[in-house]
Amino acid sequence: MAQDKGLTRRDFITAATVGAAATVGAGSLAMLSGCQPAAKDPGTSGEDKPAPKPEYVLNPQEDFRSFTTDFSKLFEPLQVGKLTFRNRFVKSPGGSDTWEQPVGDSLNNNYLTYYENFAKGGCAAVFTESAISAFNSVNLANKTHTGWFGGNLDQSKERMGPVVDRIHKHDAYAGFQVGAPSSSNITNLTLDDLKWAQENVVKLALAYQRAGYDILELHCSQQQFTNLIMTSRANQRKDQYSVETFENRTRFTVELIKMLKDALGKDFPIQILMNVVEENDQLMGRNDGMIPFQDYVKVAKAFEDAGADTFYFRLNVLNYHVAQFAPDLMFSGYKCEGVTGVGSRFDFSQHFNGMLNGQWSGAALILKATAAMKKHLKVPVSCAGYMDPRMTPDIVNNAIANGEIDYLMMTRPLTIEPEYPNMLKAGRRDEIPPCTRCMHCHNKGGPNGEIGDEWCRVNSRTQHAFNGWNGRLKTIKAEGYEFFPEGYEYLPAKTKKKVMVVGGGPSGMEAARIAALRGHDVTLYEKDKTLGGLVKTAYAYKGEHENLGVLIEYLSKQQDYKGVKVVTETKVDADLIKAEKPDAVVIAVGGKRESKLTSSEKVQVIGFEDIMATDLGERIVILGAGVQAIDLALYLIADHKKVQIVHEGLYSEVDKERSMWVRNYLLPYIQSEGVRIWSSSTVKSVGDDGLNIVGPYKTDILLECDTVIECYDMVPNTALYDSIKNDFEAYAVGDCKAPWSIADAILRGNCAGRKIGSE
Repeated sequence: MAQDKGLTRRDFITAATVGAAATVGAGSLAMLSGCQPAAKDPGTSGEDKPAPKPEYVLNPQEDFRSFTTDFSKLFEPLQVGKLTFRNRFVKSPGGSDTWEQPVGDSLNNNYLTYYENFAKGGCAAVFTESAISAFNSVNLANKTHTGWFGGNLDQSKERMGPVVDRIHKHDAYAGFQVGAPSSSNITNLTLDDLKWAQENVVKLALAYQRAGYDILELHCSQQQFTNLIMTSRANQRKDQYSVETFENRTRFTVELIKMLKDALGKDFPIQILMNVVEENDQLMGRNDGMIPFQDYVKVAKAFEDAGADTFYFRLNVLNYHVAQFAPDLMFSGYKCEGVTGVGSRFDFSQHFNGMLNGQWSGAALILKATAAMKKHLKVPVSCAGYMDPRMTPDIVNNAIANGEIDYLMMTRPLTIEPEYPNMLKAGRRDEIPPCTRCMHCHNKGGPNGEIGDEWCRVNSRTQHAFNGWNGRLKTIKAEGYEFFPEGYEYLPAKTKKKVMVVGGGPSGMEAARIAALRGHDVTLYEKDKTLGGLVKTAYAYKGEHENLGVLIEYLSKQQDYKGVKVVTETKVDADLIKAEKPDAVVIAVGGKRESKLTSSEKVQVIGFEDIMATDLGERIVILGAGVQAIDLALYLIADHKKVQIVHEGLYSEVDKERSMWVRNYLLPYIQSEGVRIWSSSTVKSVGDDGLNIVGPYKTDILLECDTVIECYDMVPNTALYDSIKNDFEAYAVGDCKAPWSIADAILRGNCAGRKIGSE
């Protein structure tokens, strides 16, 4: 019988978390950077040469994880207009994709439960996703409303009332968002057009008020009509709505706020969602028509004077406006702080008027600008920019304690854990799963209008509850798994079983966590000293931004909290499984790597696992173009290596496992740094001069290099599963079954953990 080497579960948790956060985060990164010699100390080396100057860093980073607070300031009440928020947590109107087509005659269970969970979990107010085209689409040209809700405004109580009731049931306020109808031709709109646009917003707002909503958010940010009409890049009018004077530029929205107050009542609170500063990412430095921070101060004061009760501030860029609600995308990739999505980088000391906190990997990015704005306003304010007290405890709590902001508008962290506020208040911070900022939850749009698999990397329930599904998940359904027909709750096992999980990566840990949560007797086996699997390697290459060290820590601790027995330093084979006699076995041993080439005398060929211990030289070719290959390229670029990538597939398949938004930020950057990607190309041989390939036009090409790194897509590794599947109830999950991504691995582990004992 396998032994746990004398480790208790608590000892193991300590070893695993310290090992993941310290050994992986520091030791492995030190090994990876070991090919750069450290500067010698002239006082001890015997040399007269001074130590080299520190390398210039465009956007220097600082630690943002300090945790000395008790979070008490986050749970003080706040007055917003006539409403008293019970704490400082508000679910923003950010999208969820819980709305399904065809629409039907009522809100579906996923939508209703999704928003109810935020109120139940402790949020003071919950803004629902209600400004999407499926609900309401307004055509300014022919002045019509269409969509499930927009075409039936007189039925607002019947249509939208159910979600409001769900939110109110848990003593939270319900909020909605509206915006003026979009138009690409602001200059030529008639005065009647503008009046109709204003009246349309009022009409919508009244419908939501009749449905029982408590607070309105007026969308005035990004490329919204209410923002563009203030800019010379979109508005060349010559009448009272021109940009020639400040009063003219703000007239449309000032009038609209007053109209809303008159229609809804002076006590009905209005939140203004607006930019705090703009920057041009397409043509860096050309800011014609962009609104600077100082001018937005005047705009906000005018809106406040018109009747605004509170403000939610974002930033705006022209090309990648996703940065308005997920500005931490600009920090994706190893040492890539400030990437724009178009191949350049922002300097946060100068761009955006120098008003952003660019030193915290995108966390609290807009805090500095918001705090400066708040000095000019009397009403409460909040800001976007990854304000996540789970990951930035002191920064967020102190921001509220010091009066820099008044409350938190959140979506991604709450989507991962709807019970977030209640858990934080109860002192269970380490049980809150971390947001890894991967943007799988918003995996659509981009410059090419892409639509990918959209669900939370860490919480597989979102989008899948009540058997929701999308994209490649059809494959998983074909394997016999159901997507949460029970909704968001985990049902107790009908039959308690002895479960053996083999492999301590994310898929194995998730399978063990869910199986134990449902009442099974679970033992998890891992061949290494600590848990984490390939995520430990990913953490070493990616750095801190994606919070993967915290993800390992969270999943490791969950084994203890859920009562999973963990056995480390034990390699499992079929004989051990048979000796243990489990009722069910989950095989999560990870995928396999392939090697196709051998070194020449002068050019070395190494595998992915050999990089840390190898002097790579200066010129490197990576074979393969999946997420691991791109992360490796980013790391090598930061180490000043010359990198090329070769793969047989199309360019559209490069970095395919990553979420669309992060991919579209990173690929332009690595190519701007000189990385040559050879798509639709095949490898012939390795010679003393380099790598011989056949290029996309069937031409022989020599890529001169010192090292070739084989980083092909991993392949399934089902040998152990195949050897026992006929003797046990067995499941193969994660990269073992279908190598893809962390999100996919956790989902497959979750599916297996829920299926065991469900029949």
